[in-house]
Amino acid sequence: MYAADVKVAAPVSIFALALLLPAAARADISHTVARGHTLEAIAHRYHVALKAIVDANHLKDVKHLRVGQTLVIPGVNPAPPPAPHVAHGGAAHGPATSHGAAPVVYAARPRTPGIVHLRRLATNEEANLRVSDRRGRLPPPTIQGIERMLRYPNGLTHPIDARLMSLLGVVSNHFGSRTIEVVSGFRPYSPTQYTAHSNHNIGHAVDFRVSGVPNEVVRDFCRTLRNTGCGYYPNSVFVHMDTRASSAYWVDFSKPGEPPRYSAPASDADEGTSDVGDETHLSAPASEPPQPPAPEAPVVAPPSPSPPAAPVAPQGSDLTPAISK
Repeated sequence: MYAADVKVAAPVSIFALALLLPAAARADISHTVARGHTLEAIAHRYHVALKAIVDANHLKDVKHLRVGQTLVIPGVNPAPPPAPHVAHGGAAHGPATSHGAAPVVYAARPRTPGIVHLRRLATNEEANLRVSDRRGRLPPPTIQGIERMLRYPNGLTHPIDARLMSLLGVVSNHFGSRTIEVVSGFRPYSPTQYTAHSNHNIGHAVDFRVSGVPNEVVRDFCRTLRNTGCGYYPNSVFVHMDTRASSAYWVDFSKPGEPPRYSAPASDADEGTSDVGDETHLSAPASEPPQPPAPEAPVVAPPSPSPPAAPVAPQGSDLTPAISK
């Protein structure tokens, strides 16, 4: 389900209609607009023409929806009722159909609306951050927390764009408050990076995945967000999302260590796969829990009679190697 309250306008349940009619009935349903929703995203969600929604609601301003506004979505094919069991990874399945099992539904009502659950894969750190207070502002602890969770491996931080924080909240709400696993956030400029101007360099981009959700599903949702850059890397483990003046999308088939191999000319691409660095420890698919990082060697002072020990990594340092590209 979409991250909003959806109810069938007809008094008869979808299941009952399916029993009474030889074919699945089409019905008008209502959709409550939440923060970050656009008409394009809503039309994509229900597989309905955008013009049909505009006409059904007599909309004059299609660019500005109000949070809490109720829209009539005409002629929607109702989905079958979900089965009571839960699939591996926490997604509910619908009952089997004549064409096989119903597709897994990953969108769900958020368990903790407005709170983003982040996990930094390099260090296994976790943080639960509220992306807005009652006045719609970012609380100071959230600003500091996201800067820390999206820091560069050597500890360098940078202010993170407020809209990017809000987009992480929209993604979290859409997928039922699942944990967002951060692969890479802020990265200072490097002359060896494949794009001369990357939004990662200014705190406007994040490479991430959503726990238990295929990257293809995350990608498709990110593409519905307005003024957002979305990069898909089928030979890697993340989806790229950034904030910009107009939307862009690209696919890069390269692997870590290779130059970009775009499916089409991608002048708006924000990074190449190798810009992110070594991801060998992130090879587990998104539907499986991430592997914990290797244990850090403790700093132990050698006994005075012995020669000094070789230097070891201090506790608390990131386990990802420095990004060279």
